[in-house]
Amino acid sequence: MKLGPNLRKKYTKCIEIARKFSGLVDRAIWLALDPSKFKMIRNKEIDKILVVLINEQKGNVGGDFCLLGVLNYFKKVYSKVEVAILADKSTIKTFGFVPGIEMIEYQGVETLRDIRGEHFKAALFINQGPVKIKQFLFIPYRISLFYYSFRDFLSLKTKLFITRRPFIKWGTHMVEMEFKMFEALGFKFKKKKTIFYHSKGEEDKVNSFLKSNNVSKGNKTGKFIVIHPGGKFVVEALERNKIAPHLWSFEGYAEVADYFSKKEYKIIITGTGSESILAEKIIKESKNKKGIINTCGKLTIREVGALLEKARFLIATDTSIVHVAYQVGVPIVELMGPSYPKIVGAWPTDSKKHKILFDNGPCAYSMKKTECPEDIPCMQNISVNDVEKAGDELLRLKFK
Repeated sequence: MKLGPNLRKKYTKCIEIARKFSGLVDRAIWLALDPSKFKMIRNKEIDKILVVLINEQKGNVGGDFCLLGVLNYFKKVYSKVEVAILADKSTIKTFGFVPGIEMIEYQGVETLRDIRGEHFKAALFINQGPVKIKQFLFIPYRISLFYYSFRDFLSLKTKLFITRRPFIKWGTHMVEMEFKMFEALGFKFKKKKTIFYHSKGEEDKVNSFLKSNNVSKGNKTGKFIVIHPGGKFVVEALERNKIAPHLWSFEGYAEVADYFSKKEYKIIITGTGSESILAEKIIKESKNKKGIINTCGKLTIREVGALLEKARFLIATDTSIVHVAYQVGVPIVELMGPSYPKIVGAWPTDSKKHKILFDNGPCAYSMKKTECPEDIPCMQNISVNDVEKAGDELLRLKFK
């Protein structure tokens, strides 16, 4: 439904207020109706934790790797506590093997019967999928968050039989949310970090790729910049000839690529096979086509993580790759429009390594992933000069 830029902005603001209100009501319902909250948590007896991550919706890869980064760090701090993830087949395939974390594929209620004998002491509910929390009463401590969405707000399966529901202020980053769930169980952290895992074989593949393209030698940081222009929602919108969400202009990307190519940096564009169309459009607009390498469909997300470890910096919109990038420590120029930087931006959002360029346009803060209802290009107020300046600033700074 088209409202026009001014009404769209007011509508988005109203939705934000409603989300905040729904979170408060959600908390009030739990406090009033759920006696599970009175159960005392004995942290020392928690030696095995189940994380429920059953995705029924597409497009949550970034959030999943954000969670995985927190779990990897938790295992580093609390190595004696066993951690398992109960997830759908697709999520497990995307994660791959992760040392110290067991992957359990959810295949229906029979899976829940099987894990009864595993003696889990606590469960963290990230994405419940089709299951209900009351199906996990055999696990002593059950932790969930308050939901700032109307779909979850109206669902009773997210409200009862919960031992603790840490209150999360609207605007809290996803990483902080997940740490709060562990803190609700009594775990403490002197520092909060995320850790991205990739195998030696994945790193070797990236090194071989860089060497064959004359980008870098061995394990040293190469003189190259990575551009990740979008995700599956962008491609789907373009295929329908719609204004794509979270997409900066192809001409803008091409100008920025040419600018850094003149400074003798190779430009590597990443993405899935279907996202190769984005790279092709950028290359078409570029004046220095030989300076750009299209890797779309050639590297897995974990291999992209290994690639980013060696890059000078990343230029990307609000996509899963940003959540991989800050975990491996690469500087980031993030272009944001309909997103909420404090919740889903490069973490920590105040880091000197992160330059978040935000277009406070009609759809700002809407968290919208589908095509723009107003037919307004996202992030049109972010200029080429803004991106080039942010990149130059990151190149001048020295990071550990």
